[in-house]
Amino acid sequence: MHVRTLHVRFRWTIPVLLLAARVALATDGIEPIGVSVQSRMRGGADVAVGDSTLSQIDNPATLSLSPRGLYSLDESSKLAFIDLPWRGPYETVHSKTKLIHLHNLGLAMPVDDRLTFGLALHSKAGVGTSFNQRHLLIPWMERRVGSDMKVMGFNLSAAYKLTEKLSLGVGGRVEVATSRFSKVLGPADIDFGRGYAYGGGFQLGLHYQARKDLAFGLGYRSPTWFGDLEGGRAKASLLGILPVPLGDAKISDLRLPQRVTMGAAWDATDWLKLIGEVRWLNYADGTFNRMTIVTDGLVDVRYPMPLGYRDIWAFILGAEFKLAEHWILGTGYQYLTTPVDRANLSPMCSIPVQHHFTVGLRYETPRWMVGAGYILAFRQSLKGPGYSRIPLGFDYGLSEVAQTQHMISVGFGYRW
Repeated sequence: MHVRTLHVRFRWTIPVLLLAARVALATDGIEPIGVSVQSRMRGGADVAVGDSTLSQIDNPATLSLSPRGLYSLDESSKLAFIDLPWRGPYETVHSKTKLIHLHNLGLAMPVDDRLTFGLALHSKAGVGTSFNQRHLLIPWMERRVGSDMKVMGFNLSAAYKLTEKLSLGVGGRVEVATSRFSKVLGPADIDFGRGYAYGGGFQLGLHYQARKDLAFGLGYRSPTWFGDLEGGRAKASLLGILPVPLGDAKISDLRLPQRVTMGAAWDATDWLKLIGEVRWLNYADGTFNRMTIVTDGLVDVRYPMPLGYRDIWAFILGAEFKLAEHWILGTGYQYLTTPVDRANLSPMCSIPVQHHFTVGLRYETPRWMVGAGYILAFRQSLKGPGYSRIPLGFDYGLSEVAQTQHMISVGFGYRW
């Protein structure tokens, strides 16, 4: 979904799905492309397909598609490599990025022919930026700016077949988010120590098998409502000298966006499946649009830190080709509408990339599956307009960032 002397890093713990500091592998906001390896092969589309127990994260109704009389377990992992150069008023620097990894695990437990329960662990965000650079009002020294954030969630879901064609799914989740960042604001260098937040939300879904070869899916995920992200401490220095403790620090009322997803899947032939999906993510009403930093020290401070995320629409087209009895090749394309206002450019967040290409191959039997895929997020750039909506963010209005993402996805499934 997203800078410097105000060093804020958001990290995940326990599959903690954190806010995103964006040099990471988040693609549409803090959302990774797809949850299962199958969905990542076809551009992230999943809400109408449901060929993995991890599909319950996007649409809990797809649990009803799990094989009757068998427990099903699926795992998927994703590794991301990011190229993120930042061109400031004085120089161009590259973010010191690490290998970013996300992991998901899902379990489906059919009770009878109509009712199925599901459990899932889901991680997202995992983003982070770190730049060493010189700034307009502190040009004599390099200062580190950047952030990281991680979020992890635990989902409990259930699906019930209302008719032979229509299934309803409901679920709840708890999430943990962690973050830390550093940033430069005019002549001041600020560090925000690691904080944590705990929250939750719910999800709903419908799956309709209109014909044997045609299915539709609808998924809704509520916002994740957290309390304050707190536990860290803040410090600041003027002109790069004499750090001064600011006391306890927090981000007020952390909130991650709600999402609506609609999709369709069509078995055009015995060897070709076509999938389409549309998503709406409501970032404008959440923390990724408007964020406030609060400190509790000798002097209480409330500092606005607008990241400027707009609502995002994602459009996905995917295809799967059955090459042989057990071999399936998938490919897809995902496009996002413009996610970030350039007047809010900040090294705290990498920019969500708009164009993605995916491809993957899996081997599938009635009892087990293994697969791997590759995702390319094409180069995306964002340039400040000469001014910044971030108070004292002079450098950022005169800067430009570009980002390219390479991601490898692997996964397996087992039925017993």
